[in-house]
Amino acid sequence: MTEEISDFDVSSAAERRRYLSSQRATVAERLHQGQSACEICTWYSDRLDQLLIAMLDRSLRLAGASNDAGFVVACVGGNGRQQPAPWSDVDLLLVEDVPGDTRLNRALHSFLRDCWDTGLELGHSVRSPADVLRFAAGDIRFATTLIDMRRLAGSHTIFSDLLQRLQRRIFGDRRDMFVRRCVAARREEWLARGDSVNQLEPDVKKSPGGLRDLHLLNWVSFIRHGDSDPSVLLQHGVLRTNELAALHVAKEFLTGIRLHLHCRSSLRQDVLTRELQLEIVRARHPHANDVRDAAAQFMQEYFRRTSPVAEIAQRVSEVPRSATLLARLRSALLPGRTMRGFPVHNGVIRTTSEGLRILHEDGEHILDVFFLAAERKLSLSPDLRLEVARLVTSLPAEPSRQSVKTFRNILRSGEGFPATLRVLYETEMLDWLVPPFAEIRCLMQFNQYHSFTVDEHTLKTIDEAVAFEDDQSPVGSVYRSIRHKATLHLSLLMHDIGKARHGDHCLIGEQLCEEVGSRLQMAENKKKMMEFLVRHHLSMPDLALRRDCTDPALIVEFARLVGSPERLRMLYVLSAADIKAVGPGVWTDWKADLLADLYNRTLEIISGRPWNHLERERLQQVRDHVRNALAPVETELEMKWPEWMNRQLDSMPPFYLMTEDPERIARDLDLIQQLGETDVRLESLYDPETDTVTYRIFAAPKCEDGCFHKITGVLSGLRNNILTALTCTTADGTVVARFVVSDNDFSGVVPSSRQESVGKLVTDVLTGAQTVNNVFRRSSLFQPAGSDKSLVYVEPQICIDNDCSEQHTVIDVFTMDAPGLLHTLALTLYRHELSVKLARIGTNVDQVVDVFYVVDQHGKKMTAPSQLEWIKSDLLEGIHSLQPEGNLSQ
Repeated sequence: MTEEISDFDVSSAAERRRYLSSQRATVAERLHQGQSACEICTWYSDRLDQLLIAMLDRSLRLAGASNDAGFVVACVGGNGRQQPAPWSDVDLLLVEDVPGDTRLNRALHSFLRDCWDTGLELGHSVRSPADVLRFAAGDIRFATTLIDMRRLAGSHTIFSDLLQRLQRRIFGDRRDMFVRRCVAARREEWLARGDSVNQLEPDVKKSPGGLRDLHLLNWVSFIRHGDSDPSVLLQHGVLRTNELAALHVAKEFLTGIRLHLHCRSSLRQDVLTRELQLEIVRARHPHANDVRDAAAQFMQEYFRRTSPVAEIAQRVSEVPRSATLLARLRSALLPGRTMRGFPVHNGVIRTTSEGLRILHEDGEHILDVFFLAAERKLSLSPDLRLEVARLVTSLPAEPSRQSVKTFRNILRSGEGFPATLRVLYETEMLDWLVPPFAEIRCLMQFNQYHSFTVDEHTLKTIDEAVAFEDDQSPVGSVYRSIRHKATLHLSLLMHDIGKARHGDHCLIGEQLCEEVGSRLQMAENKKKMMEFLVRHHLSMPDLALRRDCTDPALIVEFARLVGSPERLRMLYVLSAADIKAVGPGVWTDWKADLLADLYNRTLEIISGRPWNHLERERLQQVRDHVRNALAPVETELEMKWPEWMNRQLDSMPPFYLMTEDPERIARDLDLIQQLGETDVRLESLYDPETDTVTYRIFAAPKCEDGCFHKITGVLSGLRNNILTALTCTTADGTVVARFVVSDNDFSGVVPSSRQESVGKLVTDVLTGAQTVNNVFRRSSLFQPAGSDKSLVYVEPQICIDNDCSEQHTVIDVFTMDAPGLLHTLALTLYRHELSVKLARIGTNVDQVVDVFYVVDQHGKKMTAPSQLEWIKSDLLEGIHSLQPEGNLSQ
């Protein structure tokens, strides 16, 4: 039996908290029983109203204030709609019409304090009626919360008067402007959340297609027709019956998910994270054999529900803008290109009865309309888009030669192409032209790298590629020089299309390219070019971000793979667009520079054009900085100083010289020349923007033995996550290492005392005062972290390459991250008597990728197959020993 307000003492904060907790528990229970989510919210809203009224009555009584004079308490926002989630803010508006009433002020403040003591998170404001009108006029978000405002307590007269004044001065005045402001505010939320329905971790409230889009429809209905119920839009012919039904289903679906999120998290949680996706699926389908597959199906349902919501919300909220006088004159004097049956007004292609007749006679004619839209950056009217979507099912099985030609023209149309492609996708015309694209619609990607589903990521690569046209960066210059842009854009559409099928998506995509190329009647050379780009679309990022691209042998091999300047240009642009479309913040200046450098080096070999002087200028800059900034420590070194400096620079890996700041290299050399035979120097720097510490270690030649694994052991043993690392060795054996770490023992600033203690332990271990095993294992704080169950467990992979470097054996380690991983790998290499000459540590795509350039005890590559297998086996054994029990693959 549900507890009533009368069953407990409302004056007790503990009793109120217990009551609130019981109501939230009942929400979860009703949800588990399968009751309607919207009805549950209404039920919870009623219970919340009763609690608020009881607390307010008590506060008024204790203060000696009247319960109906001089004020009104109104529910606004989600509480006004009677759709609050159990842990969402309680949205209240307190309006005082009698300023300075001490008893009333005391009562209202007592009421607010009691709300906080009860555990209610308040979104509230205390205002006069004039304040409400002024703030509503200036803040569209505040104004929209008032649309479904309802009186909770207080004066009926004040509330009625406020509603009338709002209707007259805010909602009834300049209605189109009000709707535009609502859409602009909503647009800000869309952009802040990726501007896409198909996000892998959507916000069920604020992401495109979420509950806020349903609210937007309520607001538009209220402003235009005086009623926030969307069924009014049906009565006015704005919505169709099936669309209204889809909105009702989506509201129930999204509300149910939001309740699940709140109840499972016991807090205000509106983001559908990967972990919560899995939890919801486990709760709904406890006997599912493959939780990850069930989660993918659940999210596909989510996207099927939300995509129509976003589309309908954008269409219904569109406010046609009247053409300016200048635009009307230009249109009259210089009419733009139009088509019979499809007039163009204010940038929108519309249809007529003649246009509909033309389409029904020849459905493929619609591609001419799409080409017009792409060429002139026009949009299709909502009615025309709906007509196209109906038309698709009646198109022939194979596109005609003319349709294929028109599609290729669309592919190369320029700035208007991305928006037109979106309409081709939304109407499923794209699926007709490129059938495999239907397989990646709403396809999930369970990794930490991507932010969007496969289809949305693919469409965003087109957005990014076309945007390079106006980009003054190296990749922008290359994009403008590409001759076969239609082939490049089609390759971008195909690059991840193999992810819908089991196996290597690059190889599967290559096979699908052959089928699609034949369907689109592509010339054989262009079809082969597309197959190459899709097959090798990961090659360039892998080389640029994981390899030492100053190695001539590697560049020659890559140049041999690419074969032609045009292929290289297209692969470069595809790689940059692919990375940029992954999600916010993934594309960085560092990645841009590395890709550009690889492009320049490869182009020099392929085309024979003059070298770009990038490396020679860089090395000359380094030498100039060193000469100007440093002086020899000892007098007898002064005569040999240039020789010593050049010998040190020549012995350092070009990768180090190309990626470090010249002033930093000069300071490094200054420290190196001051080192004694057994000295260790360490510098540390905390970065407040990233909450990381950079440790730079300089170890004299007699400390070199096992230096890399010792440093990793100390840092890992002291609970530091090693994010990136670089180590190299100078001509005389001095080790220069840089480690960027996040310290698990500190949240925020890592104090200098901690940095000093880390530095002392590193020094003690490198000089032999302590053993690395003692530091690594003694820390009781070092505990392996639990697995992230939202990620797909990936078996570790070891690749040993003896071809890409002339002097070193290169070992690539692909695996999931784990505490102590880097130290375990380094120790294994040390036990095999391998010396790490260059290490690059980081994350590429959705795995940790550690790359080690090593030589044996004689300074040579390893060539014996048995030795290579032995090393690989030991590395895998070490990785497995760190993996937590129970992963998603089991």
